Amino acid sequence: MPGSLLKGSAFAAAMAAAAIAARGLDLSPENWPVEERARVEALELRGPAPPDSRVVDGANGIVSATVSPVSVYAGMQTLRSGGNAADAAAVTALTQVTMQLGSVVSYAGVFTMLYYDAFTHRVFSMDAGYNSYLHETDPLSIRRGDLGPLNFGRTPDEGGLRGRETLVPGFMAGVEEMQGRFGRLRFHDLFGPAIWYARNGVRVSPTLQAYFAMREKYLARTPEGQRFMRQAGGALPVAGQLFVQHELALTLRAVASSGSGYMYTGPWAQEFVSTVQREGGKVTPEDLERYRPIWSEPFQETAFGARVFVNGPPNFGAVTLFLGLNLAEALQLDHQGPYWTDPATFRSLSRINSIVAGSLVENKAAAAFLRDRGITVSGRTELSKVFAWTVAPYLDQIFSQQAPAVPSHSNAIVVVDREGDIAVVTHTINSVVWGDTGIVVGGVPIPDSAAFQQDKLARIQPGDRLPHGIIDTIAFDGDRPILATASIGSSLSPESIRVLFSLLGQHLPLPTVMAAPPVLAAFKLSAADEIAGHVPVPVPEGAYGPDFLARLRAEGLTLSATPAGDVQTLRGTLAVVAIDPATGRKSAVNEPGVMVFNSAY
Repeated sequence: MPGSLLKGSAFAAAMAAAAIAARGLDLSPENWPVEERARVEALELRGPAPPDSRVVDGANGIVSATVSPVSVYAGMQTLRSGGNAADAAAVTALTQVTMQLGSVVSYAGVFTMLYYDAFTHRVFSMDAGYNSYLHETDPLSIRRGDLGPLNFGRTPDEGGLRGRETLVPGFMAGVEEMQGRFGRLRFHDLFGPAIWYARNGVRVSPTLQAYFAMREKYLARTPEGQRFMRQAGGALPVAGQLFVQHELALTLRAVASSGSGYMYTGPWAQEFVSTVQREGGKVTPEDLERYRPIWSEPFQETAFGARVFVNGPPNFGAVTLFLGLNLAEALQLDHQGPYWTDPATFRSLSRINSIVAGSLVENKAAAAFLRDRGITVSGRTELSKVFAWTVAPYLDQIFSQQAPAVPSHSNAIVVVDREGDIAVVTHTINSVVWGDTGIVVGGVPIPDSAAFQQDKLARIQPGDRLPHGIIDTIAFDGDRPILATASIGSSLSPESIRVLFSLLGQHLPLPTVMAAPPVLAAFKLSAADEIAGHVPVPVPEGAYGPDFLARLRAEGLTLSATPAGDVQTLRGTLAVVAIDPATGRKSAVNEPGVMVFNSAY
């Protein structure tokens, strides 16, 4: 990677960037039009999904992001004010965490990025995932955490040292690294909306109220957690109340002024080490001091004639996505009908999603089955088209030996600016609403992300980066970008595969694809050993008519109806932006039930 890049696609953009950086930019909601601020705050209070179906498009810039319309508006204001894709993505991510009270995303979480620089025509990949602790040498003994609504029959350990469930966070280092390399604005200016809402308060939505009720006993474990919950004025926040995060505002101001080092070598880092050690964690100051984001070459593959880029190492999401798309291509599913009208397509996608949900390398029975037939199984071979075409005839046999998936959580952002730069960002705690540690440092809730990844931790060296399966993509038609996606949720893999297959393979309209029923992963429903072939295929209740369901059963599928409320919990959600290669016009879709908000100009 070059040490420096010319930012922007022309000399005029570079000059504008220099002018903005010199004078600074006040993005505070104090300066937003009053009626616009009221509008997005009302949407935020209403719920995590748009109320109406609508195509959003624009010739200049677009922001597509999950859950928080206030954050999307903050990102759009950044673009309108002269910031680029990196600036807007950073502002959106920072604001998302404050607006969601650190529940499913956190300043102590992780951050991944795929970035297309329109001037150099290059795609870059950066990982700011969790590091393990140098002195955590027995990760298999870390207590199993509570998965809340995703706790399908698991029994969490009530004892244990909760500090051991924590990891070295990467979010803030990742934001600074991305924006420092590609952005135009001063790092300090990115925090305007996040600090303003921390200081002035976030109105508690019914969703946030439900989160607090669900996780109260865990937050109340520590004095800091109890203090955190009382920031709406009562013992437990209630919908409509103003949740004011004074400690968080102080932390964010310090990071804005001093840089992310405040959280890795400064006072916040010192408090983190002290508090986590108090709770039995193995962290030391060295763990935070040595943290660095990782730059790597993105993975790329051709899918249905398009060139698709996905996050590079240590991310392994590319294996899941490319194996899924390559299998769909090998089975020629692009010549069949859409999965919501063609039962044969639905059946094949269901099989594919079950197979790619877990690595074939780690599934001993499936790997042995393939090796007995002379097929080499490794992380590298799973990325190739040859592997998919070789494996495709054995799809049903592999399915009968494949273990079902295990779920997780996050936020997604896609931004395209006027010059054509694209930022695709996913950030997450990789856990469920605040986790169960009850640890809060400087107003920042600390998740229990090690409590579900003991096996992964055991496969790396203490202090190393924890791999993850996040899937961010940018697709090209020739040398022109045509699609960018960032995925979140328990079924992020099936959702990524179904959307890219439907758009790139079947060339279906974006609004049609986004309005179609989600494809849900068949999760393990108990602690007992199971194989995917024995787990019913979940379908959203009411999404398909009785005739279509009967045709699915005729295809040999065992089905289970998933209630609408559970679909929201279990579905994968994509922030998707389509780009017309001829005109450069950008579009996205607001869809009720899909937790993505979009804004363009």
